[in-house]
Amino acid sequence: SSGINAEYGGAHMNTVADTKCAHIVARKKRQCRLQPLRGSEYCAEHVTAHVTGDADTERLPCPLDPKHFVLRSKLPQHLKICNATKFDYTGEVYYSADVNVIQYAGTKPVKHPLSRVPLAQQIDVIRTLLKYGCQSNVAPMYTQEPVQEHDLEPYKSLYHKPNEIGSDATKHAKQQVALVKSSREFLQGEEKKDEKEEKEEGVFLDTCFVELGAGTGRMSQWFHVLDTERKNFFVLVDRQICRNKADSYFKKNSSNYTRLKMDIKDIDIFAIPEIASYGKVCVACKHLCGAATDLALVSASRADRKPTNVAIALCCHHLCNWEMYCGKEHFYRYFSPEQFYVLTALSSWATCFKIEELRTADQGFIDNQVIGFLDNPDAFVQATGYLELDRTFKWHIGRCAKMLLNDGRAAFMKKYGFRLQFTQYVDVVISPENVALFCCNY
Repeated sequence: SSGINAEYGGAHMNTVADTKCAHIVARKKRQCRLQPLRGSEYCAEHVTAHVTGDADTERLPCPLDPKHFVLRSKLPQHLKICNATKFDYTGEVYYSADVNVIQYAGTKPVKHPLSRVPLAQQIDVIRTLLKYGCQSNVAPMYTQEPVQEHDLEPYKSLYHKPNEIGSDATKHAKQQVALVKSSREFLQGEEKKDEKEEKEEGVFLDTCFVELGAGTGRMSQWFHVLDTERKNFFVLVDRQICRNKADSYFKKNSSNYTRLKMDIKDIDIFAIPEIASYGKVCVACKHLCGAATDLALVSASRADRKPTNVAIALCCHHLCNWEMYCGKEHFYRYFSPEQFYVLTALSSWATCFKIEELRTADQGFIDNQVIGFLDNPDAFVQATGYLELDRTFKWHIGRCAKMLLNDGRAAFMKKYGFRLQFTQYVDVVISPENVALFCCNY
């Protein structure tokens, strides 16, 4: 309703007697008590029930999704940007239904709330996680140097009033900068391992960037800011249309970009025609939630002989889906499919606490808790039959769950010839989901 009020200039109270909506609620046999919109006798809820015929005030249900309404005068414009708009890509060479979904023939586990999982099964999963630990067993883990103020200067120049950037925008900018820096440093490190000289023009020369789950496209925008030669191409993929897109920036500064409104599960990124003209591909994703991360990794694994690197910030492991999870082979070494959703539920413990609590967490205390649970888990069970765990200990368990799921993904990419590393690319204060996976096959 706030959006509707904004279109009408806001709901205002004239006098106490005039504040009621003129609509009569038949079921309650009384007048509606909500505030009317400015310029109307009716509130945002009932204005659509009283058609006036005026294109500037008449609201119609959206033809694509009748759950929301739009002014009749703005309907043509709305249909171009509505999230319910469907684009038909079935005839395109890069469309292939479910191409990035790994087919699974086994029995699908059932997802239950953690409260409905038997206590013995919870304890069994937690014990295995604590033995596994919260450090990767598949790839090295690095920590990125904190982003400095001067690193944000290119970002500030993108805004009309750079001195008025809010803390939330700065938080996202630091994550984007850190991902770009970490990706570049990873590729530079891999070149040194191969005893190759780093090219003066940088490791991202002659690259087609594919941002999956692009949203507003800020990650691509950052890579473009660093592309001083303006020779790279950018493909933004998302199944929804987002407001405040970076597309206006690309239209103004570069013609080498395209946006595809597609589901990641249906796109063969290496069949996109523009990619053929570039020597390398960079698949970039910032906080691609749950199963979408697995779809992105599967799509990148189809690189064959095309030099490809991946930069993906991992998050929302509680949204992982067993059918789409690409790390099953690694997962089977520790758990059964029936335990998968217990693990994903436990992973949420890593992000549901205040940062201040984690800052003051005593690692020695956590270590003692781990030892105590492994020795005698029954000591952590309440008389009511539920586990009683310290908050920081639960945070540690959640991190172990995330790491095991991430290691499964890393093992999957390693199987396809990718070299990889994990990086804590920002401090946990900026984002509790602060682990990224970087891969390359050249």
